[in-house]
Amino acid sequence: MSLGSALALLIAYWAGDISRIDSMPQFIRQVAQLPNGWYIIIGVQAVSHLSSYLVPALIYWYHFETRRWPDFQNRPIGAVSGLWIGLLSVVAILPINELIIDWNQHLPLPALLGPVGEWMHRKEQESSLLTAQLVTFNSVHQLLIAVGVIGFVAAIGEEIFFRGVVQHKLMEWTTNVHLSIWLAAVLFSIAHVQFYGFFPRLILGALFGYLYYWSGNLWVAVIAHLINNSLIVITLYFQQQTVYRHTNFRVDITSWFWIVASLFAVLVLLIRFHRLNRNTSIKPS
Repeated sequence: MSLGSALALLIAYWAGDISRIDSMPQFIRQVAQLPNGWYIIIGVQAVSHLSSYLVPALIYWYHFETRRWPDFQNRPIGAVSGLWIGLLSVVAILPINELIIDWNQHLPLPALLGPVGEWMHRKEQESSLLTAQLVTFNSVHQLLIAVGVIGFVAAIGEEIFFRGVVQHKLMEWTTNVHLSIWLAAVLFSIAHVQFYGFFPRLILGALFGYLYYWSGNLWVAVIAHLINNSLIVITLYFQQQTVYRHTNFRVDITSWFWIVASLFAVLVLLIRFHRLNRNTSIKPS
């Protein structure tokens, strides 16, 4: 259990009438029964995330690297050329990622990896249980809180940690841009401990990494991450509303038209964004 998760569990114990919190699944089930259970769970998620990613990254950056926030980027976000083009790629990649999600979820990992696969399966069940509670909304008020935590808090914490610090350091050590971006994306995906979503998250991590590298501004990656997470949260909210319950919000991954169109759109958008910002990429320091 990470320091952030342990701290979050202690806060949850203090906030609610919880008899035992020996494991995360047990904690989630007990808290979910409380009248204010959802607010405790989303609060625990925020504390866990901040103490696992954002706070350690900033402490390392300011006190060990002795750097400042401007050192994360080469230029202000207002100077990024074709910003909307780069951000639109996050939407365009959704059909491809839906296909990868479906493929990844059907990988027979437990059977192939034995005890390790069984552990991965248990962690996946824990993550699925937590996610199910987090995205069960009763009001627009809760939706806005969820977008704030799952969207913004997650985006800024993970992007500062994995792109601003990890990717930046890997570029210094390896002097290989592409290797650094993909290694940071691998670590980003592993850290979520959701192995049946490893590959789609890997692709997104690489996308955020390239947007950061090409734009020269960390906020571009943060906003891209925010858009991705917020779209998921908002879609899940509408799926729970009675009037939209029978509406299919998912992309039809059986139609190769949408997959090919998605791939073409992503390539065109990223190539264009790269060319517009060719001379302002983040350089190892």
